[in-house]
Amino acid sequence: MSDTNPLATTPEINGLRFEDALSAIEEIAAQLESGQLDLAQALAAHQRGAALLAHAQALLDAAAKTIEVIDGQGSRSLPRDDLEAL
Repeated sequence: MSDTNPLATTPEINGLRFEDALSAIEEIAAQLESGQLDLAQALAAHQRGAALLAHAQALLDAAAKTIEVIDGQGSRSLPRDDLEAL
């Protein structure tokens, strides 16, 4: 892959914020959908996308656990049924 390929210049996955990981996933999806990548590039992009997705999911899971802890400490939140109605 060339040096201008965004896949080669993206910061390490574990250091990415959720929003940055999501943006990188969207960029990879666009590249894959464009059909401009050769097979090796497409496979590498898919692998990186899967790693980014796993990282983003881990960040979401951690945020959900934090919310559960906050809610468990007496913070009042809307019941799920009320949230779905919004």
